[in-house]
Amino acid sequence: MQSIAPCSYNVRISPIKLKTKLQLSFVLIGFISIVITGWQAYVSARASLEDVTFQRLTVLRETRRLQIEHYFDRIRTDILSYAADPILLQHARRCSKAFAPFATSVDQRERLRTAAFSAMAGDVGENTAVGSYNSLLRGVDRDLTPYLTEHGYYDIFLVDARSGDIIYTVKREDDFATNLLDGPYSTTNIAQVFRAAADADDRHFTRFVDFEAYGPSARAPAAFVAAPVFSGTRKEAVLIFQMSIDDINTVMTDRGHAEESGLGGSGETYIVGTDFRMRNDSRFFIEHREDYLKLIGQLGGDPDMIEQMRDRRTSVLLQEVRTEATAAALRGETHTRIIRDYRGVPVLSSFTPLHLQDLSWVLLSEIDEVEALRSVYELREQLILSGLMILLFAIALGFIISQGITRPITALTRTAEMFGRGELDERAEVGNRDEIGLLASTLNTMAEKTKFHTARLEDEIGERRNAEQRLQRSEDQFRNLSRHLQSVREEERKSVAREIHDELGQRLTSLKLHLSLLREDLPALETGGEQRFQYLLEDIDTTIQSVKRIISQLRPGLLDDLGLTAAIEWQAEEFQKRTGIACRLTIDPPDILVDQDRSTAIFRIFQETLTNITRHAQADRVDVTFRAFDSALELLVQDNGRGITESDIERSDSFGVMGMRERAHYFGGSVTMTGSRERGTTVIVHIPCAQSSESI
Repeated sequence: MQSIAPCSYNVRISPIKLKTKLQLSFVLIGFISIVITGWQAYVSARASLEDVTFQRLTVLRETRRLQIEHYFDRIRTDILSYAADPILLQHARRCSKAFAPFATSVDQRERLRTAAFSAMAGDVGENTAVGSYNSLLRGVDRDLTPYLTEHGYYDIFLVDARSGDIIYTVKREDDFATNLLDGPYSTTNIAQVFRAAADADDRHFTRFVDFEAYGPSARAPAAFVAAPVFSGTRKEAVLIFQMSIDDINTVMTDRGHAEESGLGGSGETYIVGTDFRMRNDSRFFIEHREDYLKLIGQLGGDPDMIEQMRDRRTSVLLQEVRTEATAAALRGETHTRIIRDYRGVPVLSSFTPLHLQDLSWVLLSEIDEVEALRSVYELREQLILSGLMILLFAIALGFIISQGITRPITALTRTAEMFGRGELDERAEVGNRDEIGLLASTLNTMAEKTKFHTARLEDEIGERRNAEQRLQRSEDQFRNLSRHLQSVREEERKSVAREIHDELGQRLTSLKLHLSLLREDLPALETGGEQRFQYLLEDIDTTIQSVKRIISQLRPGLLDDLGLTAAIEWQAEEFQKRTGIACRLTIDPPDILVDQDRSTAIFRIFQETLTNITRHAQADRVDVTFRAFDSALELLVQDNGRGITESDIERSDSFGVMGMRERAHYFGGSVTMTGSRERGTTVIVHIPCAQSSESI
């Protein structure tokens, strides 16, 4: 698959003009000021309103707490005072004595209960004993019923302290004539308070029990309080009051006038027990029952629980209130918080535990956050509207002021741009004597001076250009002269080498030949003469070898006869023989065709490099690589000697290095040297190949 290179786009963003910056500054300053001021006002107003609301809720909470605690104190006082009433003691004795015949069997109890129910309906019945008992009950009713009505209790019970039989109730519900020790209601909360009171020896003993669904009262929530009835030191009966939920609802809803009491349209006070369930009806259940039940259903409430609320017409013991405030209050905390209530609605909540005998209840006073902070939200909207108006004014003001500031600056900028284009005759208009006018005057003065100095600078630049041109011509002449001298020197070397080879070499060879012939023609020589004759021949051989070596140093014949690669191979072998330094040579490709001028330059650079290694490197190995590329030739020489430094390369008397660079420069090439102490030196010679127009 062909890869697609990512495109790059150079997006040039135009610089922001001063006018725009000023306008943006006004807008930004105005916006920040509005946001900070508005936010501070909003936060301050919200905090103040929250404090006021929490204070109001706390006052209501404490008022309700005192009312509820007083209500339970009154109940305790009522039951203790009534339990000590001699008339009640007489009623208890008479009922207990009259009930004894009916306690012998379940059928007797049932007949008595049936007769009692009929008597409540106005039908006394024909049974004399039953009729007598019903007459007794009516007599007790004449005392207890007014008391029940006056004090707001749901029912009043008299229970035999020894047997546990319910011998009297005002309501005569299904619990009448049953036994609280082993009867059908022996496991209910009324049986709990009876046992506690029956076991007590203190005539001032009372026991409260929390609300539970009570079967005889159609499973309505029922709470009880009990106290023993003494005759001297003898415990005759137990007096039990069944408390009415209506009284607690009346206290918590302020008799249905919650809005007038300071709770607004969404505030309420309610009580929660340790099971996280309500102990009074929710205000919303009382005022908008179906809407309330629908909301609870939408929040995922149990359908059976909702149906029980509808059937029993109460939320007591049914509505769960498992909120942050409820949990904190049950831990004993008294505080205020913003939470989500049992409806999932954010509310301001003030909560506290209730100090009630035998009961662990908490009281909460709450109001919806939306209603409590409605004025703050209205203030927020007003602040936003006012802020927008102020922001528009700031934009208009910024536009007007920026126009006045930037108009002379724009004219000044236009003049400066003309100065920048070289139009030094242009002058800025000097208006008011303010900072901008002073700047325009200064700019005009600077333009005059710039014009004067520019003229002088142009003259100096012209003179320097002429000097640079003369210097460049001198450098070119020097390089041409250097190249000419190198060429002449090479030609002289070639000529001298040729003449030495042709003249001196041939003559020495001829002399050796003639001496050899003369030796053969002469008769036998003495021993000393023969030896001297042999010495003479050896000297002639040595001289011939020296002449050949000198000829090779002046101009190797291989360079002209076999080319550059053969000359480099020969030079490397000679270097290794002469110095003892191992020289490893690599030529790639093996046959490289190079024109004569480049061959001479590369060979001389190679010779100079090996000479420097011999003199300075103290190396024991040299690696030489000669390569040909499509457009260039490269000679790489590396040694493992002491290494050349930058200061050695740049020395003014490094004529060998300068000569190498000049030879490469002639062909547009380069010589690069790098090295470090004790890590060797690397020389890279790079020379472009001859163009097609040049002969190779």
